[in-house]
Amino acid sequence: MARILKVSTFMSRLMFTLAFVLLALPFAAQITLLEEGRVAIDRDDPQAAVRVLQRAVAETPINAEAHYLLGVAYGNLAQKANRFRQPSLARHTRDEFERAVQFDPNHLEARWALVQYYTRAPGYLGGSEQKARQQAEEISKRDASFGQRAFDFIAQKK
Repeated sequence: MARILKVSTFMSRLMFTLAFVLLALPFAAQITLLEEGRVAIDRDDPQAAVRVLQRAVAETPINAEAHYLLGVAYGNLAQKANRFRQPSLARHTRDEFERAVQFDPNHLEARWALVQYYTRAPGYLGGSEQKARQQAEEISKRDASFGQRAFDFIAQKK
């Protein structure tokens, strides 16, 4: 009887461990994709970064960091693209930064990226001093000195 209990306990622990591993695999893969995307960004390969980070966003669509990094990759790609492709990539950049803030309102890097985007982009691509100031206000609520830096950036671009 004691042997049956030991086997039963072992099987319960094994099942728990297997369930944990199976549930953790998508999260581990997500970290790998984000790291792979960061590496591609760091080595200045925006096309590879976009491919990898699109997969990361597809796997976990509410991951703010994945959206932020995808926005960075699109922005880097836009800087290297021809003038006919740049507007589309700029919109993708803005959209990904906005999604990052939507999923994590405390993502200050994404808010800072939006301040920069709204300040620099022309109106037909969504640029707006008012939107930049709104983001700077939100940054200030979370980090006063960073918020001041955002307001200073907007003032310099006038």
